Amino acid sequence: MSYSDLEYEIFSRQFILQNFNEENIQKLNKAKITIVGLGGIGCPLTQYLVSSGIKNLTFFDGDLIEKSNLARQILYSLEDVGKFKTSVAKEKLLKTNPNCNITEYSQHLIKDNLNLLLDSDIVIDATDDWHTSKLINKFCLQNSLKYIFSSAINHNIQICLFNNKENHVCLNCLFPNKEDADLPRCETVGISSICAGIAGLITAQKTINTLLNTKDETNILTLLDISDLNINNIKLNNNINCVLNNS
Repeated sequence: MSYSDLEYEIFSRQFILQNFNEENIQKLNKAKITIVGLGGIGCPLTQYLVSSGIKNLTFFDGDLIEKSNLARQILYSLEDVGKFKTSVAKEKLLKTNPNCNITEYSQHLIKDNLNLLLDSDIVIDATDDWHTSKLINKFCLQNSLKYIFSSAINHNIQICLFNNKENHVCLNCLFPNKEDADLPRCETVGISSICAGIAGLITAQKTINTLLNTKDETNILTLLDISDLNINNIKLNNNINCVLNNS
């Protein structure tokens, strides 16, 4: 289904950009994006994907909204405390574009429901749970699904798109010995609200770049320290020693 007249009006300032010819506009219209985690990264990410013309979205998050979320999870307000993040996010985003097709799962992603990712053009991991990230990474690798890992903690951001169709590079290549217990947590070391927001925006742009083929984001690790706005893009190489290689 094409965009409606209402949608062309909503996105009119964007669709006149050079990269947004009719072919690319329809790529956004047809794209199917899954976001796992609707927290500090997932909120701005989904807001700007919808604002960019993405219409087909699937959400996974089993958490209820808490007061401590409100400073950085911009889709939620005090009146939403105690509600499921997925339900509130869907309600808010449909106010931007009521023609979006949003499927919500008010549950965490686990081994038993990973098959729900299979219909995705891109799977975006915006969780802060290493066990979940490893599950997503392995599943996307085995099923040749494009996978974006997006993480923010303190003032630091790490984002990478793994293509999973060419040379082997995956999340396990980056952190082969990492366990959930080893990772710093937002509730212990803190996180800048701006840091989470910027991570969501960069992830949204990487998603659009990938869908429109305007920039090759494959296996490029983006590192950003927002305290001094120092950004590095590192091209990752094939790792023949990864335990998931040829898995």
